[in-house]
Amino acid sequence: MFFRAKREAKTSLDCPICRDKLFIKRTCHEAFMFCPTCRKEFPLQNFIPQMDEVMEEFLENLYSDRI
Repeated sequence: MFFRAKREAKTSLDCPICRDKLFIKRTCHEAFMFCPTCRKEFPLQNFIPQMDEVMEEFLENLYSDRI
């Protein structure tokens, strides 16, 4: 079965710099938070305590075979 997960999703979490809404994004090698306004990237672990449904669903569908 071929599985195609989304590359990004808009969350309800605020950017710590400009307060715009963050996107969760993925590449072939990593997932991270991204602000489209100030164009900054943030590590996921900074937002785990405040994870919203969008972020949780995105991570559930993230294929991971590298440990």
